Amino acid sequence: MSNRFPMKAAYAAVMLATLGVTAYAADGWKVRFPLSGTLGGEIVAPIGAGGLYGQVSLTQIEIDKLAGPDGNPFQATKSGTIPVPLASVNPALGTRSASFSGPVTVGLKQSQTQVNSVIGYLSAEKYNGGQLSVAVNIPYINMTRTVTYSGTAPTLSAISPSLTASGLTPTVANGIQAQTQATFNSTVFPGALAASGAKDSGSPSGIGDMEVTGAWVYSNPVMKVIAGATLALPTASYDKNSSLNLGYGNFYTLRPGVAASYNTSDALTLGARASVAMNTRNTDNNVKSGNFYALDMAAAYKTGMGVIGPHLMFVNQFEDDDGGNYGSNRFSATGAGVFYTTKISAIDAGLNISYMQMFEARNALSGNFFQIRLTKAF
Repeated sequence: MSNRFPMKAAYAAVMLATLGVTAYAADGWKVRFPLSGTLGGEIVAPIGAGGLYGQVSLTQIEIDKLAGPDGNPFQATKSGTIPVPLASVNPALGTRSASFSGPVTVGLKQSQTQVNSVIGYLSAEKYNGGQLSVAVNIPYINMTRTVTYSGTAPTLSAISPSLTASGLTPTVANGIQAQTQATFNSTVFPGALAASGAKDSGSPSGIGDMEVTGAWVYSNPVMKVIAGATLALPTASYDKNSSLNLGYGNFYTLRPGVAASYNTSDALTLGARASVAMNTRNTDNNVKSGNFYALDMAAAYKTGMGVIGPHLMFVNQFEDDDGGNYGSNRFSATGAGVFYTTKISAIDAGLNISYMQMFEARNALSGNFFQIRLTKAF
């Protein structure tokens, strides 16, 4: 019977359309916040007298998984309907169908190199005891992503309309059902998974989403306070039907926050930054990514060779996604790492080297971040 049952091409056409995980989630399993951390040895540096300043950071990001709501590799439930062409068995039968539903595990590896160029201005004048600062941050991203889908082919439903009701004997009908399942298991389902993984893999590069920050900066001999807000703009390329986007989507994010550092002694400085982010609705797909908060903490210890210390980061959505394919899909990430900062006297600039490892992630891309950051006042 297998020679009279040419269904593979028809199966594949439908499966390729049903197995892709379009754009993954409302925000691509990421939020507009630098998960490499925002605090480093700069918390011990004095505030400048005013003028232009610049910063360039090179961040290498290695993503090892797409974490689901339980922290394990994400599982999607894939369902659909496949055609069952039966003209070779009996022209009167035409094409029937069978449906399926089952879990698919998403495997994701991503290597990303990102360069952020910041140009800013710090006022010399003081306002209520503090200086004003404005800065523009432009990222350039080079990303390589490999996606795989794995899972056992689910059991197909009974072919519909019923074959026995169409005049076939139960023996013949059962044989067709079994042949359909066998072809589905051995060729169609794994082939469609492989094709979907290839479709969602690739190496895009280009400008990311630009950010503009305004802040009030206050300092005295023992402490510093920075209060301000960042507006993230949808300047990167974005396709609502693709998972290979450099940008987050066609929406804006306003991220007000406060940072403070305190010198507990001549050698030790403690710092913290608290931020809250509010997203507008993505006009391309009508999805609103849930608002979130972020907390950075760092301790900087001065040594004869520079400043070294640990840093911690917590980022969590406190509001559900609205309009996405995966329900509440609340992003959560916790990371820890270390940093080292020194001054490069030859160019009168500060160099910060840091490493951050995410050790808890839910509904998020999870991995590690290595960053080199150079800051200079002009």
